[in-house]
Amino acid sequence: MPVVDLYAEPGRASTPAALSPCDVVIIGTGPAGATVAAELADGPQRVTILDSGGFQRREDADHLNDIENVGRPRVPVQSWVRNRVVGGSSDTWDGRVAPFDAIDYEKRDWVPMSGWPLDRDDLTPYLTRAAPHLGLAVTEEYSDERFWDLAPAAKLAVLPDPALLLPFYWQFSRDPKERYRFEMMRFGRHVVDHLGPQQTLITGATALRVELTADGSAVRAVAFAAPDGTVHEIETSAVVLATGGIENARLMLASAETDPRVLGEGSDHVGRYLMDHLRGRVGTFDVKKAWPMRRVMGRHTAQDSMFSAGMRLSPDLQRSEHLLNASVWFKEHPAADDPWQAMRHFARGVGSRGKHLKNLVKGAGLLVRGMRDYLQRGIATNRKLDELEVLVMIEQVPDPDSRVTLSDVRDQFGQRLPRVEWRSHPDEAATVRRVAHLYASEIARMGFPAPQLEPWVEAGDPLPDTWVDVAHPTGTTRMSAGPEDGVVDTYGQVHGVAGLYCAGSSVFPTAGHCNPTQMIVALSVRTADAVRDIPVRSSYAVEEAAASDPVA
Repeated sequence: MPVVDLYAEPGRASTPAALSPCDVVIIGTGPAGATVAAELADGPQRVTILDSGGFQRREDADHLNDIENVGRPRVPVQSWVRNRVVGGSSDTWDGRVAPFDAIDYEKRDWVPMSGWPLDRDDLTPYLTRAAPHLGLAVTEEYSDERFWDLAPAAKLAVLPDPALLLPFYWQFSRDPKERYRFEMMRFGRHVVDHLGPQQTLITGATALRVELTADGSAVRAVAFAAPDGTVHEIETSAVVLATGGIENARLMLASAETDPRVLGEGSDHVGRYLMDHLRGRVGTFDVKKAWPMRRVMGRHTAQDSMFSAGMRLSPDLQRSEHLLNASVWFKEHPAADDPWQAMRHFARGVGSRGKHLKNLVKGAGLLVRGMRDYLQRGIATNRKLDELEVLVMIEQVPDPDSRVTLSDVRDQFGQRLPRVEWRSHPDEAATVRRVAHLYASEIARMGFPAPQLEPWVEAGDPLPDTWVDVAHPTGTTRMSAGPEDGVVDTYGQVHGVAGLYCAGSSVFPTAGHCNPTQMIVALSVRTADAVRDIPVRSSYAVEEAAASDPVA
């Protein structure tokens, strides 16, 4: 179980432990790559896992996620949301997950290029197997009214009109090994522990390209750069690209500069159909009047896990009005003198203890009532708020001109940056406005004070530029039944290139309204099943070298 840390020992890049031929190379250790590696850990295949980051965030590694943006505004510093570190972007995610809705898999005539070559039943067993990777208490059967069997306090006395909106519940992943009860799963904490006896993790190894056999039909090797820029090669029978929705496409396109056949039979689709989730503010509630609503439509605990309530757009309304899939919920912004925050800071010794004690005394009544609700009914604590905003998140239309190509700007290893032309569309803004108005009217019909909608929503204006990406890049190596419609098959293998796989949200044909990680992990489990069938190589250039090399 060697770990080769090239940041600590750059010279080890040329040792047998780093360069021995193997059966599988996994590039990336985020939720997708870590899941594939963990699924293969007990098998006979030799697996080498590459990550260009280290065990701690590094500025030089973060810069490898730089992009040239020529489309819709994105988060200005991509390293805030896309992480080059062991564990990938789970280093900064908030742990929120949900499975896709049945309609997300369907071919919808008002959504070009929609339709998955899988349906919900195909993925159900993989969603179940994904649960332990994410620390989930329940799998795919909780996100609708069935959640009320787990948390009776969440049951709504008056339901939204099911022809318009449906109740929806997100779950938060949880790391049961962490002291804080609700700490989300950060994959980097577990990658080394999950390594199998035939697996090697190399950090500080930036993949540069995938190389094919002479006839172009299969994978032959991976080239990577050590931190000092020296380039090395690992012979392998299979490669799993698990570097995210932008970097998977970038790595395939970079490889194609040496050998265009690496793009497979669906070559023209690589990098196209870039989607993200459009998410942002559509209104606010009066915080002084909102607690009765927050008690039932906020956060709840069940089976020792945290859940968050909201609503999703009715599939029937999507069909009748040709809308995109969308969800809506509210987000709390605690006040500076919130007693719950003061209690945590006081316990941890953060800031002025005198100030925290003053806020605790002032908010004692709120603490007592909140603790009673939490212990008796599993209701999240009633915090003192500055603001309660209404958020909407929607899927995007798959657009071939919304895409990742290669820039003329290069990174520290001479690799061309991704040139990102992310596009949004008028029907996306129309769906956001429709959902906002439906939510406001249904909240009022259910007996709660309605939110005040944003002026741009009331005026029917386009989405504001403040609606940037939420680090869910999707669709750039899309899954399809054949190469005429996409890049990879239903197991993630590139059409026409044996042993080359993509894992992660880059394979999603459409993005749904949900955070993608539960689907990423489920599909990665499915990919691992296919990779597991790759035969073990009959001979190696350096027998048992990896096993005998000292652990870093």
